[in-house]
Amino acid sequence: MSAGTLKTVGMLVLLVGLGSACLVARLGQKPVPSAGTPGDWQDSSLALTDSKSTTRNIELYGGKVEVLMVRLLDWAQRPEGLALLIISGAVVIALGCFGIARHLPPRLWKNIVR
Repeated sequence: MSAGTLKTVGMLVLLVGLGSACLVARLGQKPVPSAGTPGDWQDSSLALTDSKSTTRNIELYGGKVEVLMVRLLDWAQRPEGLALLIISGAVVIALGCFGIARHLPPRLWKNIVR
């Protein structure tokens, strides 16, 4: 693979990652409920770690690291958290492609083919 190909792959990964993150964030937005409508509240709006007894039990059996992992997973399930993870992964992969392309000799494959 040449340096130009790796740079192109890096740019494509960045564009696809940015587009995917925007799509996830846009599709994950919930419409604002109308005020004063009875019966619209749902229990799914509470996170697992919102209960003190549940948090204490998680910390008792798994420690503080497990509480942090539960909070991280709860954050990652929200659309904005997932979009941030997607764009972060795309940036890391693209930077890897750019870094490898920078350190490749310019005519590596032409010397191997001969």
